Parts: sequence; structure tokens; C-alpha cells
Amino acid sequence: MLKKLIKLLPALLIIIALSGLSYYWMTNKPRADRVPPEVSAPLVETIQPTAINHQTAIYAMGTVIPSQSVNLTPRISGLVVSISPNFIEGGMLKKGEQLVQLDPTDYLLTIKQSENELAKAQFNLKLEQGQQAIVKREFQLLGTELTAQEQELVLRKPHLNAAKAALAAAEASLIQAQLNLERTRPFAPFNAIITTRNANIGAWMPAFSTGTPLAKLVGTDSFWINASISVDKLHWLKIPGINSDKGSPVKITYESAWGKNAYRSGIIKRLQAEIEPEGRMAKVIIEVDDPLRQKASNKNSPTLMLGSYVHVELAGNSLTDVIELPETIIHDGHQIWLMTDKKTLDISEISPLWSEQGHIYLSKDQLPDNAEIITSDLPAPVQGMRIKTKDKKVSP
Repeated sequence: MLKKLIKLLPALLIIIALSGLSYYWMTNKPRADRVPPEVSAPLVETIQPTAINHQTAIYAMGTVIPSQSVNLTPRISGLVVSISPNFIEGGMLKKGEQLVQLDPTDYLLTIKQSENELAKAQFNLKLEQGQQAIVKREFQLLGTELTAQEQELVLRKPHLNAAKAALAAAEASLIQAQLNLERTRPFAPFNAIITTRNANIGAWMPAFSTGTPLAKLVGTDSFWINASISVDKLHWLKIPGINSDKGSPVKITYESAWGKNAYRSGIIKRLQAEIEPEGRMAKVIIEVDDPLRQKASNKNSPTLMLGSYVHVELAGNSLTDVIELPETIIHDGHQIWLMTDKKTLDISEISPLWSEQGHIYLSKDQLPDNAEIITSDLPAPVQGMRIKTKDKKVSP
């Protein structure tokens, strides 16, 4: 038994030694120092904007309406015996141009009668003046003392006054008859287009009818556009009678009818007194000269038709030394992201002066010199975080 233990002793010693070494290695194994993971700075794009001068513009929609119109009614009654070639719907009329001819027969007869009455009144006045001379001579020969009232009667002064009054009435009657004859020829009170015609040859037109007029005329020297504008934009415009003698210029486009590049020019005429009850918008009247292209200078311009719903671009006040930025780089409505000289993020507050067509405009003193504005998106922006630049662009 002892011999067997002696034989196994070397093996046991080896096992014990290996176990000790294993325990030592397990309890004293080398440890690597922990190094915090390196945080990668986000990659961004930036622009360096430059100050510009900008003409502001306000964009709106508007409806074309007449600047002047009238329902034309004859001042005397009569039968329509002829019409002008232009007396049709869409017919163009010059100021003073005759529309129709009413039957003048009765009015010519009235003139003849008035002329006869005038001649009779003139004769009676001369006759009475002759009587006056005779009576005055007889009175002087008699030398009779009479009161002033008695002298008037003796000298036939009431007769003379009556003769003069009859003459004045006859003259007025003739003038009235001549006026009525002229009124058998209704004419256009201004340059106009006929939008509605209600009479033809053979029609009886009553004087000052409260029913159907002879025709409806719309002035062609200018049309108006009734445009809706946000109330807070009004102070950017020049409006006659409010803040300027001359209104702001306006560009009118109607792409569906005129094409992409065609336009007409207009000017702000006035501001209506009331705000729209539904949209709470102000109503601005824009005047467009020669909308139907009657002048040679407008022959190549598009025609502006009544009732059209058009786009208007109203020129506002000018901005000087401002920074133009796309609205897409504005955050929370009033912040932009800047990259500092140390390649860190600076979240800066701004107060835009103006916005239009997807851009905002800042006074240049709201940004530091040579500011680099970040145009990229950052998923979790933190003030002072490190960033790096992908590329740099100079804004146009």
C-alpha cells in the first residue's frame, strides 16, 4: 500500500502545482483599461449669406369688376326706329356715340308748335310796347296828378309784364322741345362696351323706366380688380388717400388663359372701408388701364375680361441690407443654427422682417459677420455640441 502511494506522489504533486498555477492566473489575469467610446461629430452643410436689397411683394387673388357701369334709360319715351351697328352685346362704343334712334315725329311737331307760340308772344310784346308809348304820351298831355298805383294801371305796366312773361314761357317751351328732340338719340356717356341689350327696332321705350333699361354699358377706359389682402400686410403698400399720393404698382397674371409669361400692369387705386366678414381680409381695388386693348400700345397685351379670377403681385416697400434665407432652415419659427469658429453649434434667436415665397428676410445685424448657417437637419441639436462641415456654399 505504501509502495503504491510513493508511486502516485509525483503525479499528485504535479496536479497540485497545476491547480495552484491555474488559481493564480485566474485571480491575477491582466485587465484592459476602459476607454470611453469616441463620439462622432455630426456632418453638416452650411452657407455664408450676403446682404442684399429686396423689393417685397404681396401675392393675392382678385376678381375683375367694372370701374364704371350704367343701366342706360331714355329720358323721353318713344318707338325705336333704328339702331347703331355697334348696338349689340359686346359692341364697343365711343363716348358720345349714338345707340338707337327713337321716333322724332311727335317731338318735331312740338317744336313747330313752340316756335308758333314764341312768334305769337313776341308779337304781343311788341304790340303792348306800342300801347305803352301811346298811353304815356296821353298821360303827359293830360297832366293829371295820380298815385303811383294809379299810374301803373294807366300806363298798362301789368299788361307789359304779362307780355314779357308770356314771351319767356314761349322761349322756355321751345328750348324744352328742342331738348326732347335731342333725347330721341340716346348716346354713350363714356367709352363703353355693351354687356346687355334690351331693345330692338319696333320696341317701345318708356321714359325713365323703372323696369328694363335700354342697355347696360360698362366703361372700357379701365377695369378694377377686387383683391383680398391680409390686414397686417397693408402698411407695406402705398395706398392713395391713406399713406401715398400714388398707389403701388401691381403685376397681374392669368396663366390658364394667357400662358406662363404674359401679364398686365396695374396700380392700387384705393382701399375699401370694410373688412370681409368671413376671412377678415382687407379689400384693395386695383386699376388696370385699357383692359380690352383699344390703345395701340396695348395691342400685344392679353385681354382682361370681366369676372376673371386672376393672380396679383403687389409691390411692397423695399428692404435694404437684409439676409435672405429659405424657410426650411428656420426652426421652431424663430431659430437658426450657426456653426461657430470652434466648430460648435450655436442656436440663435431671430426676428424676421418679412417672409414671402418660401423665404424669410432678416436685418443683417441679427447675424455675426461671416456667419455660417447650418442648412442640414440635426436629429438632437444641443447648444455647444461639436459639429463638422461637409462643404460650404455661398448663398446667391
